[in-house]
Amino acid sequence: LGPDEVRWFYKSDSDKRWIEFSGYDSLRIESKYRNVYHDWQYYNKYSNKENSSETYSEQYRIVVRGGMYEVDLNTCKCDSIYWPGEECAITRGIWFYDGSWIPVDTECSNILENVHLELFFGKKLSDYITEPCNKTPKAVLHTESFTEFHVDWYSPTEVYQYSEAAPSKLVRTFTQRLGFQKSTGYRLCRGYKVHATDYDRPVDITHLVFVIHGIGQKMDTGRIIRNTSAFRDCVTWLKQKYFASSENRVEFFPVEWRSSLKLDGDTVEAITPHKLLGLRQLLNSSAMDIMYYTSPLYGCEVQRGLLEELNRLYTMFTQRNPYFTSSGGKVSVIAHSLGCVIVYDIVTGWRSDLWQVNKCNSVELFNFCVFQIDNLFCLGSPLSVFLALRMRDPQAPGQVETILPPSLCKKFYNVFHPTDPVAYRMEPLLLRDYSKIAPLQIQAYNATVRIDYKDMPLEPIVPEITSSNDCSSSVSKHREGLEEMEADSPSNTPSKAWNIWGLMRWNKKPQDEAEGRGSPQFDALPAGHHQRLDYVLRETNLAGSYFSALTSHTAYWNNYDVAYFVLTRLFPDLE
Repeated sequence: LGPDEVRWFYKSDSDKRWIEFSGYDSLRIESKYRNVYHDWQYYNKYSNKENSSETYSEQYRIVVRGGMYEVDLNTCKCDSIYWPGEECAITRGIWFYDGSWIPVDTECSNILENVHLELFFGKKLSDYITEPCNKTPKAVLHTESFTEFHVDWYSPTEVYQYSEAAPSKLVRTFTQRLGFQKSTGYRLCRGYKVHATDYDRPVDITHLVFVIHGIGQKMDTGRIIRNTSAFRDCVTWLKQKYFASSENRVEFFPVEWRSSLKLDGDTVEAITPHKLLGLRQLLNSSAMDIMYYTSPLYGCEVQRGLLEELNRLYTMFTQRNPYFTSSGGKVSVIAHSLGCVIVYDIVTGWRSDLWQVNKCNSVELFNFCVFQIDNLFCLGSPLSVFLALRMRDPQAPGQVETILPPSLCKKFYNVFHPTDPVAYRMEPLLLRDYSKIAPLQIQAYNATVRIDYKDMPLEPIVPEITSSNDCSSSVSKHREGLEEMEADSPSNTPSKAWNIWGLMRWNKKPQDEAEGRGSPQFDALPAGHHQRLDYVLRETNLAGSYFSALTSHTAYWNNYDVAYFVLTRLFPDLE
């Protein structure tokens, strides 16, 4: 086979299936592989230098997957370049199962290839072609037996794998097109269905997204890497299905800030009682992160841990991609749970007075990375609760701009599951009247009719109905209230209302203030400024159950609705 007929694969971390490398990557891996194959005997025979194995290993490592990973042909592994802990197996595909094009196991594939070359090398394919009208059963040219199956060759292009187990009645069919009576097996194909080319390669990264975890990382080391990988797989699938022609490329970088922090030096573990030890250790490894962060002693250590990892990743990325910034590359952040609070505090420069008194063994102030956050996605975020507890009146004059300054990010999205017990809304913190307005519902990724979020009307929140008789009157009452607010909207020039984030603020007319009345009104918004902050996922059949409450906080990573929402916010031109 030529290098272009061979295809290399890596194993998905989420569902353990084989995923093909791009043609460009596969050709480069195959070229290196052939060099390794021919140089291997020479290397083992003549190389006895100290550290020669390390030199040899580096010589046959290939950067793949758009500069994000590296293949090691010695270990047959693919490792992440930017973050430790993510590793997957690779395989060289020569023989494949027809239809699915899943590569045959490496050991078996090598045996098949050797047998095939022994049978047909130097011979012509035309020697094995029979006339279509010839009904004579084809003879088996060769049979190769394995533990659980055997493989029969009828010609260079007709190779079948048969299970050694007795076939059931359901699968006991006959292969008439081959002219012989035998239980149907799997047809094996030599060479991949598509030839590899240098043109089949990913475009340069246009949008970099840092994914920041919340609590519990110490309890399950590497979870943020797996979650990011699962989310990346969702986005990749959606992009290939709906936006295959797009030249945009996004990459997601997991930011693991917890495992490097020592914090209390195991003091908490020492004072933990042994009764219900398993439950206590679970809490120490998860919920304790909240206490660490609110601690005047360890809070800024947590901030430093996240900041240093962000700076390390961004610096390493820009060194390997020197034209990213000049070519218009953008940076966004997806933060989950407590991670939303930490990244908010780092960017805005918030820290308590107690932190400044203790100085956390350091007098320097933190400096955020040099990039501007384009989009900040908060998933299952308790940020609004933390902010509410830091100020007595969040809606006092000037407070709104302090809470969400323009320097925080260009666009802010608070995404939550309706039963997530950790998540809170953001809009009512800034404008109290939004407690009566429902958050926007994130549309299904496969919706046939799609509405632009900025065109979605304000919908009143209808309280849960305990009696069916109260249902219609309750809905009617809330809708009438909303219509009344809309009807009172001034038709003249709008008054000066805060609209940095595009929220509608209800203002009082001057005569209302003089008379002590507070009829709420909508301010007209300038074009292009309307953007809501709160976005809720669709409810499932388990909504409201305790099981849903336990699982919803971590349900964002495999959710295709969330992935579609993020993808189309990163690249608005896709819709």
